[in-house]
Amino acid sequence: MTARILVVDDVALNVRLLEAKLSAEYYEVLTANDGPSALRLMETEAVDIVLLDVMMPGMSGFEVCRRIKADPRTTHIPVVMVTALDQPQDRVEGLDAGADDFLTKPVDDVARFARVRSLVRLKRIMDEWRLRQESGARLGMPAHTLAEEVGDAARIVVIESNPRYAQRIGQFLAQDRHQLEYLSGEQDVLRHLNADRGD
Repeated sequence: MTARILVVDDVALNVRLLEAKLSAEYYEVLTANDGPSALRLMETEAVDIVLLDVMMPGMSGFEVCRRIKADPRTTHIPVVMVTALDQPQDRVEGLDAGADDFLTKPVDDVARFARVRSLVRLKRIMDEWRLRQESGARLGMPAHTLAEEVGDAARIVVIESNPRYAQRIGQFLAQDRHQLEYLSGEQDVLRHLNADRGD
């Protein structure tokens, strides 16, 4: 799964190391060494996900995240805060700024790539839906929610191991108009399939 990832960190060594690791996983990597540079770059380049350091001089990662999420052109882009801060109030500040996830330094590569893959999948779902809505609007078709298209009695199964991503998907699908069921792993899926078959 390829995607374009923006890495924002004021420490050049961190940027080069992360760029090498992400490139080895076949991601396209853009880099910025401060917040203003990252915001300027996002005005001209398509980005799928932002890995954003928190502690940077001039403009903190929290402020960069707030600006990304406040701009209608970039609000849908997932932002992962990468930080050495591990206090609850720091996470709350990140959530208030609009962060989609957190990684605490030193970052485990398995956790990093799992987060990246999940967020890229989520963004692609959102992008596809937005494209459908925009295409319909250009053709003069009224905008519909997914619930309106599939009807009130629709049953939708969301398979996502991260509860926050599952919640975002549920909100996006206008869950008040149909029944959503959340499954978080392989065992849940197998139990669900067996129950549907009556096993």
